[in-house]
Amino acid sequence: MNEALIGLMSKDIETIIAYADSNMKLNVAAAELGIGYKALDGRLNSIHKRSKLNPRKFRDLAKLLRIVEESWEE
Repeated sequence: MNEALIGLMSKDIETIIAYADSNMKLNVAAAELGIGYKALDGRLNSIHKRSKLNPRKFRDLAKLLRIVEESWEE
């Protein structure tokens, strides 16, 4: 299992997917998740802290998506 995936919970995975699907738009992703944009901002900060990948940066978000996809294949 990838080190970045360790510690990520199902809500983190939902957050990563919703954020990517919204083209990295906080308000759109927050509405999709049914939370406020400040709560989403907190989730993204938490994901960054635990995974060492910043989902606000396109390359890191792409890495997180690839990690999530690979974990589903296992």
